[in-house]
Amino acid sequence: MKMSSEPLRVAVIGAGVRGTGLSRKISSLNFPAVIVAVAEPDKEKRENFALEFKLPDYAVFNSWDELIRQPDICDAAIIATLDNQHAGPAIACLECGWHILIEKPLADSFEDCLRIDEAQKKSKKVVAVCHTLRFMDGFLNIRQILDSAIIGPLIHIDHFEAIGNLRFVHNYVRGRWGKEKNNTFLLLHKCCHDIDYINWLIKEPCLTVASFGSLKYFNEHNAPPGSTSRCTGNCTVKVNCPYSAVRIYAEGKLDEWPAREICKQHTHEAHLEAITNGPFGMCVWHNDNDVVDHQVVIMNFEGGTTATCTLSGFSASNGRRIRLQGTLGEIFFDEAARLISIKRFDEKESRFIEIPPTDSYHPEDKDILNNWISSIFLSTPVAVNTKEAIRTLAVVFAAEISRKENRIVNLEEISGKK
Repeated sequence: MKMSSEPLRVAVIGAGVRGTGLSRKISSLNFPAVIVAVAEPDKEKRENFALEFKLPDYAVFNSWDELIRQPDICDAAIIATLDNQHAGPAIACLECGWHILIEKPLADSFEDCLRIDEAQKKSKKVVAVCHTLRFMDGFLNIRQILDSAIIGPLIHIDHFEAIGNLRFVHNYVRGRWGKEKNNTFLLLHKCCHDIDYINWLIKEPCLTVASFGSLKYFNEHNAPPGSTSRCTGNCTVKVNCPYSAVRIYAEGKLDEWPAREICKQHTHEAHLEAITNGPFGMCVWHNDNDVVDHQVVIMNFEGGTTATCTLSGFSASNGRRIRLQGTLGEIFFDEAARLISIKRFDEKESRFIEIPPTDSYHPEDKDILNNWISSIFLSTPVAVNTKEAIRTLAVVFAAEISRKENRIVNLEEISGKK
């Protein structure tokens, strides 16, 4: 518990989209908090963050290891680095005596998750993990409907993470998350909060996991005849190719997603130069990406409830779809349509709940931050602490073992490492 009435002093490690987005909500929380420092290796991001939050030069650092040399500079830290860069700063911050809010996943290996948990136990500081689905309106509504027992005891969950085909190509073929060594495997990066959510709904422990998936389509084996390594080359299929970099990034509205992300100047000439020389001009079949483009996870829980979680980069739209089947009825939620339907078997008509549109980017971040900071001030529980994160991430790590080794994995294999 924080005894002082002074604002919580928060440092930010990683000033990208997530770190900056979380920081912008700090000033509107239920408890006083203020951003006092930043650590970010990218010069432009670092300077923009420092300018926005009016940070003095002595509070701006190139790296987290520079930041922790000033243990009195803050009381808490937000860690929003890439997935494979969580363990180092998390453990160091806890050793400094700082509370931490860490972007999902807790870490990119089960062993590092355990190391962070051990550091938390020693420090006795508050650690919260950003598993956002537990706080998002539609998914929170589903939990409340399920708990009302309107569809009876839960039998099965079918969850689908639909990644729009263009978004998948932009982020996971051409983009920074296309290679596992640069970040982590795709299930952990994209679906760890989906699997966390499924486990939160079912409540009983997951016993066994099976998973299948691969990089089936976006590889050289499927390259159309006449395609070249770059879309700006002598490609003979670019006119009809749905993934033509020229059309996606150098034509149309250049200041809108995804074109706006490939360069800073939004002119045809600047964008054409970017795809001629940069990663976003690579052919989606002649690339060095290696993360899966589709995967399914099958989970078996104590008591007999089952669940599936599917991710696919071949969706016509973005957004999750989840179906819960109980003994008395069924719940279905389409995130893109913002609509929940409830159908009991003893009723003729379905009931519908419309989820209001959001008025900001990640509005649930405010609730996540309030949950974390209220725990620091009042010793209230956080939604996802290290123990809970380890419980649900164990299923993700088991699923990847299953996919790679083509076998069913018992969760005791993972949890036995504790």
